[in-house]
Amino acid sequence: MKNLWQKFDRSFLRGQKLSKVLVVLIAIWLFLATSLVGLSLNTSWRLEELGMAINEAGSLRKRVFYMVLVTKTPGAEQQFADEKRQFKEILGHLYELHDTGVMNGQRHKQLLTQVQEIEEQLQDFLADREAYLQGRLSGEAFLAQAREFTAVIDRLVLLIEQDNTHNIKLLRWLQVLVLMMAVLSAIVSLLLLHHLVISPLLRLNQGISQIGKGYFDTRLKVGTANEFGQVAQGFNLMAAKLYEVYDTLENRVAEQTQAVVKRNRELAVLYAMTSLFQEQHDLTVLVQIFMHKMKAFSSADACVVQLKNRHSQMLEVAGSDGLTEEQVDMFRDYRCDGGRCVRLHQSVVNYNNQSLVIHEENNHCCQMQQVLPFCLTFAVKSVDDEIGMLHLFALKPFALSEENQRLISTVCSQFGIAIESMRLNELDKQMAILEERNLMAQGLHDSIAQSLSFMNMQIQVLEKSLAEHKQEQAKQTLDFIHEGIQQCYDDVRELLSNFRVRLVSEGLISSLQEVMKRFEQQTDIVADWSVEGDVYEVESDVQLQVVFIVQEALSNVRKHAHADAVRVRLVYLADRLNLCIEDNGIGFAEDTLIQKGLHGHVGVHIMKERAGKINGELKIFARENNGVCVELMVPRQYIHAQE
Repeated sequence: MKNLWQKFDRSFLRGQKLSKVLVVLIAIWLFLATSLVGLSLNTSWRLEELGMAINEAGSLRKRVFYMVLVTKTPGAEQQFADEKRQFKEILGHLYELHDTGVMNGQRHKQLLTQVQEIEEQLQDFLADREAYLQGRLSGEAFLAQAREFTAVIDRLVLLIEQDNTHNIKLLRWLQVLVLMMAVLSAIVSLLLLHHLVISPLLRLNQGISQIGKGYFDTRLKVGTANEFGQVAQGFNLMAAKLYEVYDTLENRVAEQTQAVVKRNRELAVLYAMTSLFQEQHDLTVLVQIFMHKMKAFSSADACVVQLKNRHSQMLEVAGSDGLTEEQVDMFRDYRCDGGRCVRLHQSVVNYNNQSLVIHEENNHCCQMQQVLPFCLTFAVKSVDDEIGMLHLFALKPFALSEENQRLISTVCSQFGIAIESMRLNELDKQMAILEERNLMAQGLHDSIAQSLSFMNMQIQVLEKSLAEHKQEQAKQTLDFIHEGIQQCYDDVRELLSNFRVRLVSEGLISSLQEVMKRFEQQTDIVADWSVEGDVYEVESDVQLQVVFIVQEALSNVRKHAHADAVRVRLVYLADRLNLCIEDNGIGFAEDTLIQKGLHGHVGVHIMKERAGKINGELKIFARENNGVCVELMVPRQYIHAQE
């Protein structure tokens, strides 16, 4: 059976696609089935036609005897004429019998001959009837002629019945063939389905089971070039690939493990250095830790970090590891320039170097290579500006991969950004100290210095009064001096209180309450304090500047306003924070405020400067003999509320 299928594959299938084979087989089956069914239908239609012909031919005998009877009946000429007409119509139908099917050729000619003979006998029968009616033929003779006529009709009926019998036999054979074809097609379909579909699927399933059990050397036999043959080829390729992967799996796992370990080591270095750069360290400590990490990572024997001096733009040694003092001093006299070590003769030598330079052993380089012949140099960058270099020295060639070298270069860039950030923080601190000192100087000038200047003038007046023995004037001058000393003392205490100001943990409201409490103790004026809106906290920098502005405004009220009522109103709005300090003092004219602004009045200047630090807007509304209103507005986006 197996050899038979192989011959079938080679002779009929010939490596054709399964879809094409199925289409061809189905087309052949449909052609045969349609042909057999068509023949069966044609035969059935022929049998129906012949059955009708047999009935009509059989009715001719009855009509012959009926015409004999009508002839012997007086006054029945019309009935005879009708029978004669119908007789001829039946003969016409018999003439029109199809010559298809089995009745063709000789048998159809016999049928036509027999019909023509019946027509001739009909003419003879009509002549005999005329003779009978004229008395030339007796009734017995006329009846005998009619019997001979019916004998001819019987031969026609017999001929049609024979043809009908043949058609019935043919129909039976056709039905048997259809049945045999149905059975045979079912058997062939099952065999083809098993050979073309089920058997390849079973082999494929067995192969998958073997692969699932770990037998990766399993292969399927490719018997055909159809779709299942292609699937078998794909399965074999997959099995071969799996076998190759499984065979080298241990090596692959080892390689991937090494790669993961290497990547983890790199990430650990990056994480450690990032954490280091985010912490607050002194520059010397930061450089030492950085060199230690880079030396350990690169397996170098020594390293040196050079940083640019911000003023001279010259490279200076910021730290070293693994070198003696003499070697460090020797290194200070050289700089790296594109693989060449150049001795520094002047401090104006420009420095230019690529981000990554690898120096091999070279007798034309600096004296360091006589001790440590191999050097690896990286640029320390801050954004796009080079601010220093990292030099790694070794007795043997470096075994660093390109990825590790780029990692060191990345860490050097982070190191440069950390140094620049540290320098910027130091500058910010210095600027903040200078600004506070400036504000302190302005405050001292606006208060204590003016008081001391006033007392100096009063002392001169006192000396003159004493010299001229003007006791009353001297006494009045002493009162002025005493009042000035007291004023100076109060100003000093207020300044000390302002310098010691602290922000309580409860927030801005509590801090302002502390300021107003000190103001009430100094002036015996109870401030009208109110808070409006939904309270939200502000950052400490904004809170500090607001407190200083309120202190300055209340200090001006104490010194100059001569007021007996003060109102402080804090309003929390959705888009901004409003603060208003009002008094009912003597005030001043609008042109006076303009003059104070033009001449840089210290108190007004300080408040506006502090408002500008928090992106706020300060406005002063003043009317002569109607007090002053100081209004501060800070937009919400600069407050950074933490609700």
